[in-house]
Amino acid sequence: MRDLRDLGKLFKKHDSDSMFKNLDSTLNIASNKLQKPKTNILSINVPSIEIILKKKISGTIPPDLQSITIYLELLSEFDLSKDLQSHDRILDSYSLQLEIKGINSKGEHYNAWHLDKDIRKGGNAPHYDHPLYHFQPGGNRLEAKTMQGAIFIGSPRLPHPPMDVILALHFILRNFCSTKTYRSVKSLLSEPQYLDIVDRAKKRMFTPYFKAFDSGYVHEAYTLANVFPLAV
Repeated sequence: MRDLRDLGKLFKKHDSDSMFKNLDSTLNIASNKLQKPKTNILSINVPSIEIILKKKISGTIPPDLQSITIYLELLSEFDLSKDLQSHDRILDSYSLQLEIKGINSKGEHYNAWHLDKDIRKGGNAPHYDHPLYHFQPGGNRLEAKTMQGAIFIGSPRLPHPPMDVILALHFILRNFCSTKTYRSVKSLLSEPQYLDIVDRAKKRMFTPYFKAFDSGYVHEAYTLANVFPLAV
């Protein structure tokens, strides 16, 4: 809870490029809702955070984008009654959505990714590889968009550990915001308090997941066959 409040303050402190919209207030609202959970279910709902990049990003198609806006939405619910070391606390409602909008002289251009949890009920094997948690391009964020010259399909589903809002924001910074172009991001990524917050999130979300690759590790959900079926 405190990490969310402190993270909002750190982003505000290091936002000299005015990149982040709705971030500080959204994290504070999420933090306040976590103060007194009434049940064992801890729910963190981030309805909308915008990251606005007004400086050129290399390698884009089309190449002349004047700005890129990344919209982050995240719903993560946790069952605190479960043992973190042997069970997956994350409920099936988990959903992380990234919608990306670029603008140039010809109009708006879109891309989208989502990180999902594979819902496994009934024992039926999937017809394609379905890692337990996976990044996937496209999805319903693009269904209503008018686009030409691109194709989006449901595969591949790329294995990836689940992320909370802290790690989702860290993911965006590390993948979309060049530390050469955005000095404020470079200073944030070297801030000891920020690194401590991210490290605690990694221990909660990443450490149990990656133990699936250790021989002899016993976990209800994090097995090699579940997290990386191609390896089995």
